[in-house]
Amino acid sequence: MISSRSINLSMSTLALMGSATLFFAVTSCSSSVVPSAARAEDGTAEETDPDFIVPDGTPQEINEFVEKLKKKKPKFANRQEFIDHTVRAQRAISTAADKILKQETTDKVAASAAQTKLAALTMLASGSIEDYPQQALAAVTKLKGDSRPAVVKVANEFWNDIRVFNVPTMTPEARKELADELVKGVTESKFSRESLGSAMRLGDVLASQQKIDEAGDIYDRLALAASESSDAKYQKNAELFEAMGRRIRLPGKFMLLKGKTLTGGELDWASYRGKVVLVDFWATWCGPCVAELPNVKECYEKYHDKGFDVVGISLDQGRDVLEKFVQKEKLPWTQLFDDDVQKGEGWSHPMVRYYGIDAIPAAILLDKEGKVVSMAARGEDLPKLVEKLLGKAE
Repeated sequence: MISSRSINLSMSTLALMGSATLFFAVTSCSSSVVPSAARAEDGTAEETDPDFIVPDGTPQEINEFVEKLKKKKPKFANRQEFIDHTVRAQRAISTAADKILKQETTDKVAASAAQTKLAALTMLASGSIEDYPQQALAAVTKLKGDSRPAVVKVANEFWNDIRVFNVPTMTPEARKELADELVKGVTESKFSRESLGSAMRLGDVLASQQKIDEAGDIYDRLALAASESSDAKYQKNAELFEAMGRRIRLPGKFMLLKGKTLTGGELDWASYRGKVVLVDFWATWCGPCVAELPNVKECYEKYHDKGFDVVGISLDQGRDVLEKFVQKEKLPWTQLFDDDVQKGEGWSHPMVRYYGIDAIPAAILLDKEGKVVSMAARGEDLPKLVEKLLGKAE
């Protein structure tokens, strides 16, 4: 995913997407996560690969093992191999940190080990892998009660995010309580990077769990808080938060679309009713977007005569580059591009701003009634969904 460079928050969306959230995004696209390491009778990981077996030793020796493991850059044949390696590596790093925490060390060394352990568990929790959300919560709760203030400080830094990744097992009452607390934290801290990041992550996790109304409410409340702020730099973000809430609520709703086409004139959105439509937010400079184009073209060629169409919304900064690319790749569908607002700043397209698009590719699939059925219609999912939607009315 390529994140927006135009959002003027106290932190950028790219900064919000730390490694844990990125891993969450990757694993959430996978139907199953099955790490290769076996499980011992007590439920702990039983590792057999020497590359992941943590040695005994001094904190320095153990940290050398961790650094060596972090530097490994294997090539992966598929997403499952990436997930498998990441899980095993983070398990090993967490185990290494435990071995340091059990030793007599300085508070600085202990705090560093706590940081390492909770970062590893947070990454695993972000992917909802096995019971790691609960393991992470148990670990951070224990470290919050540690006798060393430096360790407690580290635990408090992870407290909110780890609770966010436990949302899937929370009751509605617990989710509401957490949302209230995190939004309150944003206002009380005057939109601090950490508080805003936790609140937005909660919105993302709720949306991924199909808690659409709850997720939308998070952004509505952030919008209200921003609009009521005495600081002008936060006030102007109210529109952005409102747009993000609008996007999160799209599933099952009619999607409004309008704008200038690359070839001139205004988009006739009404003419697309009765068709299954892919609305593709993309750019020629976006690697993942370009990599997906052959899949979109194949779907278009196979299903266009049966009622499938595509509307691209380009985030390019200049018309010439886009026109040359469309001609070279022979993209037959309509592209929206607005010279007046996009010159030098592609993220300013009115539809990008209206829906709070903060990362591309963003592939939104609509049924024949114009209602959104998927917010991530990419890869092998796209042809399956298109065929299903086209077959419904036949």
